[in-house]
Amino acid sequence: MKIMYVDISTEGHHLIYLNSLLQNVSSESFAALPVSAQNIQGRVRTFPSPAIRTVSGYKAWIRDLKKIVSEEKPDLIHFLDGDSIMRYFGLGLSNFKACKIVITFHHLFSGKLREISMRNMLRQANAGVFHTDIIKQRVRSFGCKNVWCIPYPCFLDVDMCQGSCKRHEVPVLLALGGTRHDKGLDILLEALKSVKEPFRLVIAGKEEQFNRDYIERKIQSYESSVELQLRFLSEQEVLSYMRNSDIIVLPYRKEFDGASGPMCEGIYLGKAIIGPDHGSLGKLIRQCHVGYTFESESVSSLAECLNQALAETFVYDVTAKEEQKKLKPEAFIEKYLELYDTLL
Repeated sequence: MKIMYVDISTEGHHLIYLNSLLQNVSSESFAALPVSAQNIQGRVRTFPSPAIRTVSGYKAWIRDLKKIVSEEKPDLIHFLDGDSIMRYFGLGLSNFKACKIVITFHHLFSGKLREISMRNMLRQANAGVFHTDIIKQRVRSFGCKNVWCIPYPCFLDVDMCQGSCKRHEVPVLLALGGTRHDKGLDILLEALKSVKEPFRLVIAGKEEQFNRDYIERKIQSYESSVELQLRFLSEQEVLSYMRNSDIIVLPYRKEFDGASGPMCEGIYLGKAIIGPDHGSLGKLIRQCHVGYTFESESVSSLAECLNQALAETFVYDVTAKEEQKKLKPEAFIEKYLELYDTLL
């Protein structure tokens, strides 16, 4: 089984996701990347394509991939980030009809044009992969039948925490990951102004739309309770921050619906999760009993939720512990192997 894994980035979870598949699926497989191949744990074909944010750049990217396919003759091409190429409605995928095609989507973005694009892409693919069953069912309602749910796992090199984690005397809130607008860090910072319970807040991740100056202005009334680490984090640092937190806070906006690495890692480590009540995020928190939900994009609702979570100790029940088991990396690989075997 020779699989060509295709991505446009090797930053953050892109790299972890790719390496997990390269190391565990098939020794014949390789990655095709238009970026430098640092830290890739497997064979790589790189090519100097321009950025795919323009039609001409995207077409050049497709041409380069087509050339690699003709030389390598893979059995299957797996596009690991379908979200990044949705704007092209599946243009160029017909060039790869000699191979089976799998496309993984990490989020579900609203809008009729995106729905049309997803349908077009999956007409030309043999399978589309989504990380929550809720999104899978939503895509099925678009008329796409070739859809699979493979839960996003915890990639951290750590054993699952099935017991109650010891809580800090002053609970530690963790906002992990890049400070993008859709992740709603500004909503959290505003909500904390109304929180009465004692807390410590750690903001750790790459500085993006909400930069240091903005954050420091917003936290002036409680800055002594905040630790800022605004940079790309190594896997070891992510694990350390996760282990030393009590509550993972996901103040995501409604536009964000899909897999959340910090949520999966937090659940695997037995942490209480605070997240919005919309879409797959809210449904997972409620159905799997892993934390608290607040009204999406509501500062007052998040403040109320934070006060509740800080005032009580959250303990995983049987339902939550069953959800943890689904997030094992071994289960993730087994699901992908099942998919590949079905197609090939």
